[in-house]
Amino acid sequence: MRRYCHAVVERGCGALVVLGVIGEPDTLDAAEKHQVVRTALESGDVPVYAGLMTADPRRRLADAAALNRAFGRDIAGYLVPVDTPNAAMLAGRLCELQRVVQRPLVVQDYPASTGVSIAVPDLVRAVRDCPEVTAIKCEAAPTFDRIRALGALVPDVALISGLGGLSLLDDLAQGATIAACGISRPEVIARAVQRWCRGDDAGARQLVNSIGTTIGFEIQAGTSIAIRKEHWRRQGVLSTAVVRPPTRPYEAYLQSLSEAHGFVDSGQRTLPGPTDRSQ
Repeated sequence: MRRYCHAVVERGCGALVVLGVIGEPDTLDAAEKHQVVRTALESGDVPVYAGLMTADPRRRLADAAALNRAFGRDIAGYLVPVDTPNAAMLAGRLCELQRVVQRPLVVQDYPASTGVSIAVPDLVRAVRDCPEVTAIKCEAAPTFDRIRALGALVPDVALISGLGGLSLLDDLAQGATIAACGISRPEVIARAVQRWCRGDDAGARQLVNSIGTTIGFEIQAGTSIAIRKEHWRRQGVLSTAVVRPPTRPYEAYLQSLSEAHGFVDSGQRTLPGPTDRSQ
């Protein structure tokens, strides 16, 4: 975990999100979740956001209270899923969480993961009723259309492009200002955002297009977590690509596909961690 945190920051990421969807948070017990957060906080001078992704609102509150007791204001904010299409109910849950953690909230609108779809007007009402929501991670398709609509209705809330950066340029063009991606080549997305901010739309689009097929390979539901872990392993950052049930493991037939995307299994040893780089 420490190597991973250092790797993504060194490759251009300005913040860390842990215990998110691809972190298999529902397979971790409380002590393990705290170990993940503690490791991220100790791994660099970037903000750390913690996910509260469980589908059970009561358990989510309990997790939030425990993390708040352990880390307090060291956590920059919390990532919280849209877990109901009802605006009033969502606002109530968000505000209740915020009263517990006293930190900013980032709402993740990701129906492919939660199974919950919310209409834009209802999401807007919920966010307006809970001013502690500072950002929305927009992963409901079509993302650029949602971002366009949300930007006009809640202009004070930051809009985040997700889905590995696959629609990054279209999302930025419609008002997204942040990119969040758990893919194994985050440096390409970071460079694309930098080019976009300099006004080089064509250069930014060329960068995203250069790894578009890889992003598509890595983010598909079912195989995504194991593939990403295996690609980090092949880059020498992780020592193992093992996942916990019910997450599907990396299967043998994927070997040739990973190699086609440039991730060759060279059998290299894991890179030294941040405390032993001289070895």
